Amino acid sequence: METRTVEVTFWEKDKFAIAAQASGVNFYSDKKSENYVPAGPDPLELFLSSLASCVGVYAKRYLTTHAKDFKELKIKAGAEFTSSSPARLVNIKVETFCDAKLSREENEVFLRFIQNCPVHNTIINTDHIEIILKIKE
Repeated sequence: METRTVEVTFWEKDKFAIAAQASGVNFYSDKKSENYVPAGPDPLELFLSSLASCVGVYAKRYLTTHAKDFKELKIKAGAEFTSSSPARLVNIKVETFCDAKLSREENEVFLRFIQNCPVHNTIINTDHIEIILKIKE
């Protein structure tokens, strides 16, 4: 089993630095606040973009593997934020727009394939996420 790790460190204001260990990519996550312009998406936008980009990777993989020509592939993810307890996103929807010419049967297979992206599978199949507090002494 391959382990994926990211490290998130408080930086300043509402900004957190994110280091993705496997890819070596660094970026910021923060939120807009009074007199402060964010340098990156907020955590909920990151969550939705993770889901949308995973669907996108799987969509491109399917189209490429099956030699389907396309010029446009766009994935849009949205959700409603509810502050009722527990605070969370609800009514999550991911829409995939693609100009590839697919038959009805191919559309059904394509949809099943992109629904199988690991981020989606993680969301629908994870019963528990362990959050551990470690206090530096």
